[in-house]
Amino acid sequence: MEKFNLLLTILRDLQKEDILKHFVLVGSWCLEFYRHIYNNPIEIPATRTMDADILIPKQLPKSKKVHIVDIMEKNDFITEIEYMSGLYKFTHINLSVEFLTDPGSKPDEGIYAFKQLGITAQELRYMSIPLSYKLLINYDDISLFVPEPEAFTLHKLIVCGLRRNPDKAVKDTETAIAMLTYFNGKDQHIKRLHEIYNDLHKGWRSKIDESLLKIGMTLPIE
Repeated sequence: MEKFNLLLTILRDLQKEDILKHFVLVGSWCLEFYRHIYNNPIEIPATRTMDADILIPKQLPKSKKVHIVDIMEKNDFITEIEYMSGLYKFTHINLSVEFLTDPGSKPDEGIYAFKQLGITAQELRYMSIPLSYKLLINYDDISLFVPEPEAFTLHKLIVCGLRRNPDKAVKDTETAIAMLTYFNGKDQHIKRLHEIYNDLHKGWRSKIDESLLKIGMTLPIE
């Protein structure tokens, strides 16, 4: 709970600065919020990670100026800046926070500077999925966006086959399996899963199909 409480503190501070409403929490910590809104189903596993990822859209209002470094360091995070790339990362004994963004139509992934926030973010392909399909949820006094659980699952099915780190690939696969298992028998989730799947590029759907074939599953049907 220490890690989760620290994450909540960061989210609250971002909310106080009126910037959280522009961000999307992505990655494994979303599972904790899905467990909350769906009354702790046994199919959705508890989160056990030190990594928190926050997605920033490039269309962030330029007039919105917030000092992210100040927020993080106030909560005892250490600011690390990669020498070659200039990427900002924030580390704490209990948690590591990284900011991400979508590369858009660029053919490669790079580092993007959010000057009004005073930080840089890692561009990652396929982040248009959580940006396009996001869900506003409430947790205590916090309102934040997370990916729709169906979009979260499809995204995991894409990236699990692209991971260079085998441990992360296994973790993404296990998460996708858990979410697909949770969706079974739930018509509303299944309908939305297929709606988002059909909206995606043909090549992205092919990557999802390949991952499903590897794990011996199909998208659940109503």
